[in-house]
Amino acid sequence: MSKVIIGITSFCGEEKDKKFNKVRCSYVNAVYKAGGVPVVIPPFNNLKLSAQYIDLIDALILSGGNDITPAIYGESKLPQVKDNNINRDKWEIDLFKKAYQSNLPILGICRGMQLINVALGGSLYQDIDFQLNCDLPHLPLDLQRKKNLEYEKHKVDILKNTQLDKILCSEKIHVNSHHHQAIKNLADDLTISAKSECGITEAVEAKNHAFLIGVQWHPEDLIERISCFNNLFSALVDSAAEK
Repeated sequence: MSKVIIGITSFCGEEKDKKFNKVRCSYVNAVYKAGGVPVVIPPFNNLKLSAQYIDLIDALILSGGNDITPAIYGESKLPQVKDNNINRDKWEIDLFKKAYQSNLPILGICRGMQLINVALGGSLYQDIDFQLNCDLPHLPLDLQRKKNLEYEKHKVDILKNTQLDKILCSEKIHVNSHHHQAIKNLADDLTISAKSECGITEAVEAKNHAFLIGVQWHPEDLIERISCFNNLFSALVDSAAEK
C-alpha cells in the first residue's frame, strides 16, 4: 500500500531578521509515527494555489498558532487579541473549505479547531479570562511551560458515542493547554465531542463528514507520554488510506 500524504499548515515567522516557514517538529513526528508522509504547507496570499495542495495531499492538519482575526466572524477586536494575521486566516480558511468540499480527512489542533468552527460559520470567545467565568487556567503559568507543551494541564471529558470516543482510550483524559480563546457559537455542521471541567468546548467533529475532528489541546506534544494520542493521528492516516 502506498503511503498517504498528510499536509500540515505552517506560518511565516521571523528570526534574526530572516523569515522562515515554521511549524513545530512534533506535528511532523506524529504524522510520521502514524505511518503518513508529512508535507509542510506554507501560507500564501495567492488563494489559487490552495487547490494544487488539495490535489497533492490525502489529508489535512490545521496547526496551532496565533489568534484568528475577529472581523472574520463578525466581531470587533478586543485588546486581548494579539498577533492575528488576516492573510494566514484567509489562506487556511480557503484551504480548509476546499479540503472539506473534497471530503479529505481533516484534523484541527488548537487554533486549527477554532479555524474549522469559524470557517463553517461559528464564532469564538476572544479571551477566556475576560469573557468566561472559568477558574481553570488554559494558558501556561510560568516561563518554563510556555516553552514546553509536553505536560498535562487539566482534564477533559470525552462525550460518549462520538467519533473521538471511539478513537481515544478513556472518557476522561488529561491534556495540555495553550490557548486563551475558545469556541463560542458552534457551527451548524459541527457537534461537540469533548468539554473541559468548566464547560469549555475542547473537541468537535463534523455531523456529515467521514473524518473531521478538532481538538483544543496539542496531542502531538504528548504522544511520548500518553500513547493514546497516537490513535488520533493513526485514525487520520487510516481514514486517508481508505479514500
